[in-house]
Amino acid sequence: MRLAIKFLSALKSAASFAIRRPKDAAIILLIFLLVLAGWRLNREKTRSHELTAKIEGLPPGTRQTITIYKDRVITKWRDGAKIVYRDRYLPPEGRVDVEIKDNSPEASPEIIIKNRGFTKRWGGGVIYSGKILPAIDFKWVYWNRYGIIAEVNPQFGGMGLTRHVDDALPFYNLEILGVIGLSWSGKTRLGLGIRTNF
Repeated sequence: MRLAIKFLSALKSAASFAIRRPKDAAIILLIFLLVLAGWRLNREKTRSHELTAKIEGLPPGTRQTITIYKDRVITKWRDGAKIVYRDRYLPPEGRVDVEIKDNSPEASPEIIIKNRGFTKRWGGGVIYSGKILPAIDFKWVYWNRYGIIAEVNPQFGGMGLTRHVDDALPFYNLEILGVIGLSWSGKTRLGLGIRTNF
């Protein structure tokens, strides 16, 4: 019962916000619909790539193929009569290493995808914290689509968490972020925004 009351209260708050500020509500709704459509498009695209790979199979006499796109590493290999397909994400900060061991030249090369670690990437973007502010930041840790940044903007400086949105939107180097820090007067501030790597 308590959950139903909270849900109805949230619906009432959303409706009153939409009535008081219809333009803002329309913008939020359009952004939500854009993200949802992009996410569904990328999900269907991934399914179609996987289906195509399974239908095409491997050329005769080939044990394994590795295809590296800008943000994907696709591996296909034979497992008996079956073709196995793996699609892994490669962040812009990451890299792919192919290792061939001296003591086993007949074995398949080992594919090492570096999708987490430390990095040194400057970036910039905009953040909303009461008003829209320009920001500059330094990303120093990444793990798949996530990262940790130190950011400075005209009102405050702080630490934040980022996430690449290339799985939901067609922009390869765009990230959303949340930052918490201290304002120049010593008050705690929170901000949400977008950024890109330089």
